[in-house]
Amino acid sequence: MSRRRLYWTSQFVGWSIYVALLIVLNKLEEFPISVKFILNLITTFILGILSTHLYRELILRLDWLKIKIVALIPRLIGASFAFSTIYIVVHRIISDLIIDDFGIDFTILELLQSALSVWVVFMFWSLFYFLFHFIQNYRIEEIKNLKWQAMKNEIELNKLKSQLNPHFIFNSMNIIRALVEEDPKVAKDSITRLSNILRSSMLMGRKQVITLSEELQLVYDYLNLEKTRFEERLELSFDIAEDTMNYHLPPMLLQTLVENGIKHGISKLQEGGKIHVEAKTKDNFLLLKIINS
Repeated sequence: MSRRRLYWTSQFVGWSIYVALLIVLNKLEEFPISVKFILNLITTFILGILSTHLYRELILRLDWLKIKIVALIPRLIGASFAFSTIYIVVHRIISDLIIDDFGIDFTILELLQSALSVWVVFMFWSLFYFLFHFIQNYRIEEIKNLKWQAMKNEIELNKLKSQLNPHFIFNSMNIIRALVEEDPKVAKDSITRLSNILRSSMLMGRKQVITLSEELQLVYDYLNLEKTRFEERLELSFDIAEDTMNYHLPPMLLQTLVENGIKHGISKLQEGGKIHVEAKTKDNFLLLKIINS
């Protein structure tokens, strides 16, 4: 069931229970169930749904779902009382104009007494509404954490596999050996990059998370080494937003994705291809994108 459908179902069920309680109280006090009483119940039901829906709109518009409970409680108390007062006034007006039941003349004390009783209903509504969202958000965060843990475990496994697999180091050493006489400067740069990669992989293995800036340095060294290997067959491009540098992520996450792009993409194409690395933020989340030919 969608959240929207669940919300409206809860509204109808909740106010139906409230109306049923009013009927029970009416029976206990042995009042007759008249046409006016039934019309009054219908008004209560419709007005209750409308008023709490408007109350919900206020909560969403003011972003109260993200406020800490200490600051939230006084807001809920005040807003609930304001809406319950409006509810009573509108209910009395409808009763007078349509049902011709109570009459519109009532004292401030009567208004406050009636508003107080409805305020209790609004507070219970608030309790259930915020409790539902708390449980939903807790479940969402739990799922996120489980996905994060699963991804982290997979990365750890892939990292272990890459450490046990000597192909990348073997290929790099062969390239460096060939470049020693052909182009000593490039060979020296390649040795530096390879040592950086080996040192970083050992240091990162001791950390739970690292910054994107640290991860990118590893990726740059790795891709430049592969560029030396593939030469013109490999085209590199980067689109890294400045505000992403201090975001944290599991070690080797980006490097593993880039390595897969080389392994399963570029290396299998005779004409080579392109690797594009992109990092940006959206709604306080870090978005990483790797595009390979």
